[in-house]
Amino acid sequence: MKKNHLTYTGVYLLLSLIFFSCKKEDSSFQVYAPPESFIKFSNVTDLIIDSTGKSINVKADISSVNGLQKVEIIYAPWNISRSITPSTAQTYAVNEAIVIPQNAALQIHSVVIRAVDKNGNANFTEVKIGLQNLNYAKLYLADVQDQASLTSDLYGVPMIMDKTGAHTYSVVYYARKAGVTVRFVPSKTSFLPVALGRDPSNSSKLITDGSKSLPISLGGAGYYRITVNTLLLTYSVQSITPSGTPFSQVAIVGRGFVDYPNMNWQNTLPNIILLDKDPVNPFLFTKEVRMGIPTGQSYTTAQYIFTTNNGWSNFWRFDSASDPELAVFNGGTNTDLAITSQPVTYLFVFDSFTGRVQAIKK
Repeated sequence: MKKNHLTYTGVYLLLSLIFFSCKKEDSSFQVYAPPESFIKFSNVTDLIIDSTGKSINVKADISSVNGLQKVEIIYAPWNISRSITPSTAQTYAVNEAIVIPQNAALQIHSVVIRAVDKNGNANFTEVKIGLQNLNYAKLYLADVQDQASLTSDLYGVPMIMDKTGAHTYSVVYYARKAGVTVRFVPSKTSFLPVALGRDPSNSSKLITDGSKSLPISLGGAGYYRITVNTLLLTYSVQSITPSGTPFSQVAIVGRGFVDYPNMNWQNTLPNIILLDKDPVNPFLFTKEVRMGIPTGQSYTTAQYIFTTNNGWSNFWRFDSASDPELAVFNGGTNTDLAITSQPVTYLFVFDSFTGRVQAIKK
């Protein structure tokens, strides 16, 4: 037994000498590295924001110094379990189509991309998929680009669109100058997380991610019919010509304007506010006014409508007293907006062809 012990000890010492000799001669010799270092992921889709029932693609580039044995796409809640055998030795580009179930929860989901190399080492990454209901109750056209401009005006910015069907929204919009750009938001106060805009990689499609979507340019000044489908993520922009006979005059009638202290629902000059007709578009009327409590008055709300200055035969009230979004021809309700003794200047923009009205803070 003693002889065998010495023999084994000698073999051990010999192997040790060989090991340290190799390490000394080859400075790149790697004694140990975690298995994940043999499999690397790049260009992974970080986050996809979409809706149920849609088909999406999860993407990632995978490389392995030992060669790839298999790649798996896994997400048990959606019954996803796929195994792929790469045809190339050391790299594979994942681009897998996944259908989001109609009953998927509106939350963040994590689809796993797992890779195994030919030595049995494994590593994985995750693609986050945020789901939301893209059949919005309301969708707005935003022709401003910064967050503050969404909330700085009294009303009309962003502009309400008509919901014409499930996931389908449309608006006739007048671009007052060339080069106007627009995006579409379900929130009147924010571009995040959702602002539908042009997909940077496909200009004919929309994406919902407000941090990545690009504005859509309308081209020259004029009227456009814009339609958006939030399920298919498609849009169309069509130049149109307005029809009908423009009104010769439009006036503000009511109360709550500091430069018209005697204005109290009269419908004759000088105690009404005639809007200025646009020199290019006869359907468009504008006026810069100061809203506030006039000297000698005690009321604290601005109440008004638009009229054609022709008796009360034609007029526009609004769809809401406190949060107007549309002018309603020969219908609707009077505004009832809070004012103070400190006047605030607004540019009123009224399009008698579309019924869109804005009060833009100056």
